[in-house]
Amino acid sequence: MQRHKSPQKRAKQDQKRNQRNHGYKSTIATITKKILALVKEGDKVAAQAEFKKAQAMIDGAATKGILSKNTVARRVSRIARNVASLN
Repeated sequence: MQRHKSPQKRAKQDQKRNQRNHGYKSTIATITKKILALVKEGDKVAAQAEFKKAQAMIDGAATKGILSKNTVARRVSRIARNVASLN
């Protein structure tokens, strides 16, 4: 354990941020799986609606610094390609 106050505070902040980021990433993963399940079922309308929500959430992760912009672009692209395959 750190002896000085500033490293102790930094450790607590890091722990809080880690938990918050983990929750956000988990939500993104869940929504992605939901979309892929809808694509597998062939439900185009529901998949497109969920994709719109997911895209906003994933883009938000980039602005908050949770995911890098390249990671966000790759994930959105992959999901979009799956949704577009329903045509």
